[in-house]
Amino acid sequence: MRIPTLNHILPALAIFVSGAAFAGDLKIDVSVPADRQGLVMAAVFDKADGFPRGTPLRTATAKPVQGKATLQFTDLPKGDYAVTAFLDENSNTRLDANLFGIPTELYGFSRNARNMAGPPPFAEAAFRMEDNAQQQAFELK
Repeated sequence: MRIPTLNHILPALAIFVSGAAFAGDLKIDVSVPADRQGLVMAAVFDKADGFPRGTPLRTATAKPVQGKATLQFTDLPKGDYAVTAFLDENSNTRLDANLFGIPTELYGFSRNARNMAGPPPFAEAAFRMEDNAQQQAFELK
């Protein structure tokens, strides 16, 4: 009988350990007024640095159906996350704003976080991923 060597055990151990680091899938349901048309563009962030205008961990898009867009992020590691989304009504892939910097398209954040003067801080929009699957819902205003 042949005894497994370290070279045989390490790859199997790496797969096991890396699989344990993932919390699973995140499903986001975004409510959109039924009279508004466009593509919902969402971004998930895993740290406060750069939220919400920096480089996100992942992005997704979905077309609203009957006032709701569902977005899926798979294989996310355990940790704290915040999601931002907006309705791209003119298909230019960016959140449009007026001359004063106030958004002219609908937008929102996870946990329905809001701030009177600009976007909310990461901590107000953040939630913890620990389970195999998680669902969050918020609305665009």
